[in-house]
Amino acid sequence: MDFLYSKTRYSSISRGDWEEQVRTATALDENITRRGSAALLKEIGHGVDRAIKAKIKRQLTSAPTLAVCYHGGFSVPRRKLFARMFPEGVVIGASGKHAAHDGAFALFAAREAVLGCRPALMSPDGRFGREAGTINVLGAQLPVTEGAPFLAHTTNAAVVWFALLRKENGFTLEVSPGPQPDKGERFSAFRDRFYRFYVDRLEEAFTGDPSNLPLSVNWKLTFGAMLAGKVYRQRRPTRSRDETQHSDSD
Repeated sequence: MDFLYSKTRYSSISRGDWEEQVRTATALDENITRRGSAALLKEIGHGVDRAIKAKIKRQLTSAPTLAVCYHGGFSVPRRKLFARMFPEGVVIGASGKHAAHDGAFALFAAREAVLGCRPALMSPDGRFGREAGTINVLGAQLPVTEGAPFLAHTTNAAVVWFALLRKENGFTLEVSPGPQPDKGERFSAFRDRFYRFYVDRLEEAFTGDPSNLPLSVNWKLTFGAMLAGKVYRQRRPTRSRDETQHSDSD
């Protein structure tokens, strides 16, 4: 809490008020995630202005698009709302039809969807897959893979940041445009641009409105490790589709 408050752009809010808003957001997020019924999640979706949803649907289906987000900021209702809005799209998460532990299968399904102008949603700060490098977020080193930038590069997809935000009377959606591969651009160059954009969005979220800052376990561990002079490097292994099906049949 001390570290994030020292970075906030909402310096006009007292430390006590800021912390109360973060704790309220975290409790709300946990309640929605753990106890949120289908009816509640549907109600959250219905609360988002129809015009905003219609505009985002047009934007994300008019061309190949990869939407990115993070493990924070009401991540579970955000993923489920995305799935409701784009039933033919692909959501790569910790579980579900396109679970991140399925590795290559999930990326292949996302590639096919994106090429068909059916958007995919990914969280590049996840813990699945082989570490390919780190990015610096407010001084903390976050290990990342190449899955998301590779998907965008191979499909020439437009990248957008997809956010679910609290407002006074409910929730709203916000989409921020990101990089798109230039013709002939090398993957390494695009990957660097992709992660510069992603870091910018993450730091905007962590230093912004505390009412939209529910803290996830992964990020608590990431910042905690940084303050201890370490890097939180725990990874979760991915499996091929054949391995997953064999395991499920045992």
